[in-house]
Amino acid sequence: MVSCGTDSRHFEIDGRLLNLNQGEFYVYSPDGNLKGIDTIKVQAGRFTYKVECKKEMTLMIVFPNFTEQPVFAAPGKSVDIKGDASHLKEMKVKGTKPNELMNQLREQIANASPAEIQKYARQFVEDHPESIVSTYVVRNFFLQKERPDFATARQLINLMLEHQPKNNGLKSLQQSINNRTTLTTNSRIPKFAAYDINGKPVNNATLSTAGTTVVVAWASWNYNSISMLQSMALLQKEMKGEVKVVNICLDYSRAECRRILNSREIEDVITICDGKSIDGDVYNLLGMSNIPDNIVIENGKVTATNLTIEQLNKKLRK
Repeated sequence: MVSCGTDSRHFEIDGRLLNLNQGEFYVYSPDGNLKGIDTIKVQAGRFTYKVECKKEMTLMIVFPNFTEQPVFAAPGKSVDIKGDASHLKEMKVKGTKPNELMNQLREQIANASPAEIQKYARQFVEDHPESIVSTYVVRNFFLQKERPDFATARQLINLMLEHQPKNNGLKSLQQSINNRTTLTTNSRIPKFAAYDINGKPVNNATLSTAGTTVVVAWASWNYNSISMLQSMALLQKEMKGEVKVVNICLDYSRAECRRILNSREIEDVITICDGKSIDGDVYNLLGMSNIPDNIVIENGKVTATNLTIEQLNKKLRK
């Protein structure tokens, strides 16, 4: 049964999962429409979530195994979520057109090859350039990848802006792609000027003057990225100045960024948080595209990008 709706200032989720009696999920918004992270409690396999909603927005539910499920919210609307905790990819979100469209795309790509997935994702955006779902599709299938497809993303965003000319989020995404730099091995760091969360200036010289610098991009909703930052902060302490850690927090809230740093006792690292998440200036100027992501800089030149925690430790301890 599909929910009938809530009041005009809220959006509501009503969910039921088999094979999960109790637990908790986390919710964040890649659009920046939530301040920090919310928690959803699961009791007897059921859960509800109600959030203030003034305009269409994307919510991401993070499950205990770090699987993420997009839910597209709108004022006065509600959805039902049903599925099996052991088969989260088959979950259904019913109640509004955007979520039904996402269900259809998920079914289409469930058993598709990587090339077919790209084809279906592109076709989806071309068929639905007016939909909030298309913004998610562009980010997820063309940008947040090990090898982003910026050319296709630009084409699709331009098409979407023809149908959504007042969408400031899309305009910001377009600008961030246009400002993006591609860094490869032996590249020099492009010029930039920013400030850390304490108001101190950070620029390209900050990254280039140390013998070895590692830049880590992370977010409070991504636990692998927090582990990566924590590991690098410990390594910096152990190596006593031989390695400098600079981190880019992709949270929209500096308060949430500080909370994570304090709770994990991550100290003496340079932290940039401009409140723009993956549309952030430094994140894009450094050519980053994932969460987590990283760049290793030695003597002013890039020597590695997008390594795992294990690869980072091996490289930096050599």
